[in-house]
Amino acid sequence: MLVAVTGLFQLSSLVRLWRASRGEFVVAMAALLGVLGSGLLRGVMIGVVISLLQMLRHASQPHVALLGRIPGTPLFSDLERHADNQPISGAAIFRPEASLVYFNIDWVCDRMRQHLTASTMPVRLVILDLSASPQMDLQSADSLGVLARELEKAGIRVHAVGAHSSVRDLLRGQGVDALLGGVNRFTSVDDVLKDFQHRTGQLATT
Repeated sequence: MLVAVTGLFQLSSLVRLWRASRGEFVVAMAALLGVLGSGLLRGVMIGVVISLLQMLRHASQPHVALLGRIPGTPLFSDLERHADNQPISGAAIFRPEASLVYFNIDWVCDRMRQHLTASTMPVRLVILDLSASPQMDLQSADSLGVLARELEKAGIRVHAVGAHSSVRDLLRGQGVDALLGGVNRFTSVDDVLKDFQHRTGQLATT
């Protein structure tokens, strides 16, 4: 940290931070101003505190990506980042991009509910891609179960894919796996879509 603060007195370092990461630039500027105004130790501590607060905010409000099909492939990625991706009519595919724990699971579930409420097309299938969530706690497993029951009552099927081994074990241990279509290491997003299309004959790419 001391070396980093020393380097911040160089304009080129500040410019590089600004271009690479606005969050790190804020931390760097706070640390630099703290050093100039309150001394080295307090300045470094200011930078550490702000950095920790940023980490907590990102962890408590993780990005929940809405996925679409990459054209011509069986793969899916974030629709917001890739405008040429194809949304799936009748389905919503969500990928929380963080471990799911007690202080962020309500945020994640609410983001999914908000999208489903705002959707102009009726949704009959929700796929929960857990590949970017390496860890999960008991409260999160229970909350996903509550969400699955809620959506099932609304006529929406829920299916989880991509769960890591520890997450699969937890969901099974809590009896939530059945509510999420069963969890295993084989089924992909594309597999679930094909199965649902075969069952209904109504799911297609828009």
